[in-house]
Amino acid sequence: MVATPFPEAATPRMLSRRQALAAIAIPAIAGLALWWGKRDLLNPCANAGSPGHRVDPALLAQAWAGLDPRRVLDLHVHLLGEGPGPDDPWVNPAMRELANPFSYAHFALMANASCLGHDPATWSRQYASRLGALADEFPAGVRFLLLALDGYHRENGQLDRGRTVFMVPDAYAAGVARANPGRFVWAASIHPYREDAIERLRKAADAGARAVKWIPYFMGIDPASPRCRPFYRELARLGLPLVSHGGWEHELVEGGVQDHGNPLRLRAALEEGATVVVGHCAIQGDFADLDQPMSRNPKPSFELFARLMQAPDYRGRLYGDLSAVVLEGRQPGALARLISTPEWHPWLLNGSDYPGPGIVAVMGTKGLVEEGVLAAKDAERLVHIQSHNPLLYDFLLKRCLAWKGERWPASVFETERVLRGHTRQ
Repeated sequence: MVATPFPEAATPRMLSRRQALAAIAIPAIAGLALWWGKRDLLNPCANAGSPGHRVDPALLAQAWAGLDPRRVLDLHVHLLGEGPGPDDPWVNPAMRELANPFSYAHFALMANASCLGHDPATWSRQYASRLGALADEFPAGVRFLLLALDGYHRENGQLDRGRTVFMVPDAYAAGVARANPGRFVWAASIHPYREDAIERLRKAADAGARAVKWIPYFMGIDPASPRCRPFYRELARLGLPLVSHGGWEHELVEGGVQDHGNPLRLRAALEEGATVVVGHCAIQGDFADLDQPMSRNPKPSFELFARLMQAPDYRGRLYGDLSAVVLEGRQPGALARLISTPEWHPWLLNGSDYPGPGIVAVMGTKGLVEEGVLAAKDAERLVHIQSHNPLLYDFLLKRCLAWKGERWPASVFETERVLRGHTRQ
């Protein structure tokens, strides 16, 4: 029996979210998935040839106005799969154990969002095939950054599989990208505590990696640790940006440290000259204010991110990634501020967090309309696209968002410029 890597205890705030997602698992556990499907809470996994798959031409024209598809790149696309080899993706078996309802629900939602099917032997092929089909509905030239993900490592640098949620090796991400270079580029993921971290980083750069991806909570990385500074210096030398998750993360790791997602902990990377992309603009959660060590009052993560964005010393090397900023649970008013702060716009980059946009149960347009950042008529034109192409849905949705007449400019979506070796041959 696989030991569960997931804690039973959590803070009250996290507990409510854990309970909510665990509740989503109950229908599956009780055999009521069909009941949920009838209520449009599951992804029907339609495709471009399915009945009703029609995108309003006026919506497309509006979305692509002023954009150069050759510069458009989705900065945040996850890979997933399962295989026996060292270069294959791996999912912790506990994610599929009914005895762990929260983790089971989390994985079930991801699997449904990406249309994995029920046979683990086909997951890698199925995931990559569908992702390619979704990408091909975009104009020629648009590309997507595929993210590798290293595992959880102990303080001694050794991999801890029991606390690893899932892994996507660099070699796998590189292979998927090489198979479809017109659509995909890739980002490496290297734990900085590894003895061979610098060597791996150089090899990844030589192999064509365009960035490095971290999820500090999932990987057991303290971005403020002095142990990371040599890694940051090498990132700066190689010109590889660090795309690091910012803010709260799902409570899936026993003993996981949520404060590793505190955006202020990424200052060490900026101080060493690295370029940093803060995932999700750190839009969820609360953290200690590291600038006021005597204070016991946590601050919203987004406010700490905003403090970094306003620091002149980091201008030109600090970016915010817009993936998942449309999900519920964000700090009230944060999305409107991201839209309506033009001085931030050159430093914001679009990403989808795929397969996240395919989670029908938690990603919709109703709350955005109520918040005043999405017109009801646009919501009506968007809603059906999610079931056919979550990538396209996320892109079109963000192109429609507005706050008091302000929208995100083309530069937010033309993100190729930030990646290493961005000039196309």
